Amino acid sequence: MRKARHLAISSRLEATKRHGLVEDYAIEWPVSNFSPPRVRVRSRTQFPAQLTLNYVAVLLGTLVPSRSIEIER
Repeated sequence: MRKARHLAISSRLEATKRHGLVEDYAIEWPVSNFSPPRVRVRSRTQFPAQLTLNYVAVLLGTLVPSRSIEIER
């Protein structure tokens, strides 16, 4: 389950990275099996952080809650 979810998250973020909205990303899984993953995304400077957060939150909506997504510059 965790591996399939990780692959789904990373494939979506890789597509976003190829299209130029995201520079890099990291997916961190907590020790507890019931906690959602924490996703850190490095946004490009050309795009506002809020725009990147909104896009990634919609993109990963069924896989990661928006409170677990963090945008860095």
